[in-house]
Amino acid sequence: MKEWNGLIALKGLVRADDAKKAVNTGFSTIWVSNHGARQLETSPPTINVLPSIRSAVGPSVEIILDGGIQRGTDIAKALALGADAVGIGKPYLYGLAAGGGEGVKKAFDILKIELDRAMGLLGVATIAELKAHGSSLIKHRNLRKY
Repeated sequence: MKEWNGLIALKGLVRADDAKKAVNTGFSTIWVSNHGARQLETSPPTINVLPSIRSAVGPSVEIILDGGIQRGTDIAKALALGADAVGIGKPYLYGLAAGGGEGVKKAFDILKIELDRAMGLLGVATIAELKAHGSSLIKHRNLRKY
């Protein structure tokens, strides 16, 4: 770990107890992922388990969320519910396939516009404000406990 200055991430967690074990073992970043649920189609959606993982590891552990992030509103929800960053594999790849480097830039531009619009509709001006007040702004319907 010294090559990485003690900073190391563990990807593939969807359970709060596993996230706590990872942090206690020395991981500095938790990457909440169900690997696109390709092989695990019955795995829980990452957005549903995110709040319990944030609660379990506390505010100082970096959390990256992926799985299902395709719009700016998805990014807003993830940040509001406890993520520090998101993985955006599909938008990146769709942009790349459609237009090469310019397509990737266009995909990022669309995500930024959508995120800015979602934040405005939620009444927050900054990511810090979204993270501070977001959980009270995002409503869950029929949220299954994982």
